[in-house]
Amino acid sequence: MNLEVYPDRGYLRSWLVSPSKELGRRMASHKSVKKLNRVYVNRSDALLDFLNVYEGSIAGLLYSREVLILGNYNEMGKEFWTFVTGSGTLSELKEELSSLGKIVRVEVEDFSPSYPYLTDMERKVFWMALNHGYLNYPREIEAEALAKVLGVSKVTFLYHWRNVQRKILRYVSDHLTF
Repeated sequence: MNLEVYPDRGYLRSWLVSPSKELGRRMASHKSVKKLNRVYVNRSDALLDFLNVYEGSIAGLLYSREVLILGNYNEMGKEFWTFVTGSGTLSELKEELSSLGKIVRVEVEDFSPSYPYLTDMERKVFWMALNHGYLNYPREIEAEALAKVLGVSKVTFLYHWRNVQRKILRYVSDHLTF
């Protein structure tokens, strides 16, 4: 999940969740990674905070074309991207993307979100709370400690955490059938 875009500085700041705790070491030496800022590790996953090159990257191209990136992942060396763009720009975009690598398959469908929208900060807060024992009883980590890891105040952390709870609970409530 890409969080911040700095085309004038030549990089994207990204966060990546991986079941591989070794991925950070491999990524640190990859040509597209400018800097590995930090790796957060819990029992089952790793969250990587890194800077990757803007120019010549798929994310850079999509951002420069003002495409809404919904997500991406890598599986067995293949990248999968989900994004929203106007139908009139799709063929031009496919042509530009093919200059960066081989396009194996393109699927087109109408955009219909089926999950609660969380901001980038809300997704970070949710992931950190879920994976660092904040939801356990007793808690394995307090809000203040999570806030410190995220580089925000406790009040800011709790604000985003309550937004996450409200959005997810409203979504569940709206989609429950009795």
